[in-house]
Amino acid sequence: MPTKHALGFGNGKIMEYEDGTAAYIKSGEFTQACRVNIADVRGFSVTRNGKMLTRMLHILGNGTTLASVEVNHGTAELIEKWFQSHRLFNSKSTPTMVVPVQADPPAPAAASPSLIADELRKLADLQREGILTSEEFAAQKAKLLAR
Repeated sequence: MPTKHALGFGNGKIMEYEDGTAAYIKSGEFTQACRVNIADVRGFSVTRNGKMLTRMLHILGNGTTLASVEVNHGTAELIEKWFQSHRLFNSKSTPTMVVPVQADPPAPAAASPSLIADELRKLADLQREGILTSEEFAAQKAKLLAR
């Protein structure tokens, strides 16, 4: 039987399951917007989605996005706070810090120019989506071009 954690009026709720997963359910809805393994969560990213008073919350794993869900403005912070206070949060890794969003792992040392171009396109997409800052993009680009 899941445990319900209300996030406040208009913010939905988190359902915690015995298998170590947690699901977010939006206010007024009955279906899960997303469900993730709590121990796999490493961090969060919030981007604008073009709608007023809503944001896209990206729940991040080790080098991947575990889930993305549209939430009301301010709800992302409540969800993040809940996960970070959970005993299983980030428990599969040694460090206990939130890992920033990064591009895919670097390609092998002898990367061809087409692979580097593909990686640059991915980084540009992440920057355009607001997941990477201009500084993070520039640093990753410099690493790729230095190979």
